[in-house]
Amino acid sequence: MAVPAHGHINPSLALVAELVRRGHRVTFAVREDFAPAVSSAGATPVLHDSTFPTTDSDWPDEEVGAQRLFHDEFLFVTPQVEAAYAQDKPDVVVYDIGAWHAPVLAEKWGIPAVQLSPTYVAFEGWQEEFGIDPNAPVKLEIAAMDREFEAFVAAQGVTLSTAEIKHEPRRCIVTIPRSWQLRGDTVGPRYTFVGPSVDEREHQGKWTPPADKKVLLISLGSAYTDRIDFYRSCVEAFTPTTDWHVLLSVGKYIDPSALGTVPAHIEVVQWVPQISVLTVADAFITHAGMGSTMEALYFAVPMIAVPQGVDQFINAPRIESLGLGAHVPTAEATPTRLRQELTRVTTDPTITTNLARMRTEIRSAGGPQTAANIVESLV
Repeated sequence: MAVPAHGHINPSLALVAELVRRGHRVTFAVREDFAPAVSSAGATPVLHDSTFPTTDSDWPDEEVGAQRLFHDEFLFVTPQVEAAYAQDKPDVVVYDIGAWHAPVLAEKWGIPAVQLSPTYVAFEGWQEEFGIDPNAPVKLEIAAMDREFEAFVAAQGVTLSTAEIKHEPRRCIVTIPRSWQLRGDTVGPRYTFVGPSVDEREHQGKWTPPADKKVLLISLGSAYTDRIDFYRSCVEAFTPTTDWHVLLSVGKYIDPSALGTVPAHIEVVQWVPQISVLTVADAFITHAGMGSTMEALYFAVPMIAVPQGVDQFINAPRIESLGLGAHVPTAEATPTRLRQELTRVTTDPTITTNLARMRTEIRSAGGPQTAANIVESLV
């Protein structure tokens, strides 16, 4: 179970494929537009409606709006999913961090549940790390949501606490390496870091690089992609770098023709098979979304992080501080700066060494195989 967003569904697909390969029957409660993705991994979609936005422009940028997004989804989806599984209750539930309905329903059904976290998990002192003052006055709208949330959970007849549902699960598989986790040494044994579960199956699509050129991938992910000025800066930055092939993904809301005539070594598209590209890429200019960041680390591709929203503002400085690439705030992403950083991240031997070390940690963490072992152990 997950919320309908690429960053929340994609990290589970390799695990789905592994469980199916082992002979298990896997269903995936999902909105219809994500049904093809989960089907291709071998799961049977169990469809439900959703309050989540379907376009980039509808994603909230501020705290209350973001909390409201997940809150409304929880209230709306829980009864739908409960009804959908009334005659076919699962033996175990694996759920994304945003799928708050999952632990509630698992508790109600009396079956085990394990969270699948594609991002940082709670750690000792996490509130201070993120500048949260537990004694500060709570915004009225958030307080109202909290009361509604607690009343709804109580009406389900379960005794799970708000913390257990939202950010302190009883059992959790974490698809990031432990060294990437903030204060990873303080995280307890209920969390198992298996590293990114990168889905390398053929259905993702294949991209073949041109011969005798280094490859630079530029992508701002699936949300916050309406950034025409940034893309124009990229074209200006890399027009002189004819020894590179630049693959620039502008997202589905911008027509590539809006960038005008570009040099032959700059390929402008609306979508890329990112995994396929990263297997051959020499550098990656990214928004630093957790999914894209983990995929780059999996293939040891140096990054230039230009964050656009939410956790990207945590990930981008972390890329820089761990010596895995560069952090360039959007306001500083001038053509000159982008060109300079490309040279730096692809020639600095320390970055190369750090990426190799991270790739080794990721590959030895076990990925979907270890995650599947944990799921099987609960049944």
